[in-house]
Amino acid sequence: MAKVRVRFAPSPTGYLHVGGARTALFNWLFARHHGGTFILRIEDTDRTRSTEEAIEQIKESLLWLGLDWDEYYRQTERFERHREMAQALLERGAAYESEGAVWFRVPKSGTTAVEDLILGRVEFANSEFKDFVILRSDRTPTYNFACVVDDHDMGITHVIRGDEHLNNTPKQIWIYGALGWEPPAFAHIPLILGPDRTKLSKRHGAVSVLEYKRRGFLPEAMVNFLARLGWSHGDQEVFTREELIRYFDLDGIGSSAAVFDEAKLLWLNHEWLKRTDPERLADLLAEYIVQEGVASEGEVKALERERLVRAAELLRERNKTLVDMAHAARFLFPGELPLPPEGKELLKPDVAEPLERIADALEALDDFSPEAVERAVRGVLQEMGLPLKAVAQAIRVLVTGRTVSPGLFDVISLAGKENAVRRLRSGSALARAAIK
Repeated sequence: MAKVRVRFAPSPTGYLHVGGARTALFNWLFARHHGGTFILRIEDTDRTRSTEEAIEQIKESLLWLGLDWDEYYRQTERFERHREMAQALLERGAAYESEGAVWFRVPKSGTTAVEDLILGRVEFANSEFKDFVILRSDRTPTYNFACVVDDHDMGITHVIRGDEHLNNTPKQIWIYGALGWEPPAFAHIPLILGPDRTKLSKRHGAVSVLEYKRRGFLPEAMVNFLARLGWSHGDQEVFTREELIRYFDLDGIGSSAAVFDEAKLLWLNHEWLKRTDPERLADLLAEYIVQEGVASEGEVKALERERLVRAAELLRERNKTLVDMAHAARFLFPGELPLPPEGKELLKPDVAEPLERIADALEALDDFSPEAVERAVRGVLQEMGLPLKAVAQAIRVLVTGRTVSPGLFDVISLAGKENAVRRLRSGSALARAAIK
């Protein structure tokens, strides 16, 4: 095989969505697997709809996913070359001018076969096609023409793209032939469908890749999920980037549509949260705490690093996204926590005194580790002849604002002495008020 050269060629008329990101990933993995070159080519010939903002958003999305490019081009910088090749087609009689535009002559009979590396042999009746414009009246090239000239000049060996482009392939093959060039190999990836088997849309999750970042998904999880949309390697579900590069090739891509399943993405994200280095996870948690308005940047910086790292390790067990983790981390910071409706029902008169005495015992501690907290709490309950379950859920709700949390003594320790004592005393007062 010649040295692999592939390209991802988005049109910068909007954000990079899931389908485009998967195409970029498959090209990147193919290049990295074969030790080849991955090119980012911005197809900005539609000057009325292309925007600089969209270009920057595409780059930011790819970089978040870790898809670095080896070469970068913009089609608008190559207009002179496109015009030169259009002139060559005019001189060869393969194209003609009409109403100021240059048109390509389509063969009127016979068939054109595409030998697709994923879909197999696909035949098209030439009679289904009409002559098409390759150079508009404003002298800008159209997609099918610019694509061929650029792919040839950039030495593209494999065109890996969504199968919505399959109908363009005969037109491109004709242009290659008319210019005396060898076409690259074509591989068309089947569509991504929503869970209801209809075309993926915003209601299914076809939103900006960066929206998944905002919602607290890890790039490792997103890459893992996108790779599995139509590609497989045995029964394996969780892949590191290194494994994807090692195993990925076109023969692992299926010929039927992939189904977008957000539940699977959430599952994968949870798996990756559990595998992430705690120090890095703490940095991410801090970022999302600020993003979500849970606490200010100053409040996060004031939190001891060791507490933040411990919180990240504990909170990832029950939360599937960084946004969920950030909201669950609210108890780390000063201030009263709103109690859930079911939490208020736990503050019955009989918990008032135990809560008050536990608060006193915690306040007296010099060591506020989970082990010291547990000894203090169990000591009070033993004196009072009460089992832990008599107050555990009330303590949990008061300290964390939630009915479900990591281990009770862990969260009391993480909340810190001042927060824990204040919240338990406040809860005791509410329970006493219930007596009246």
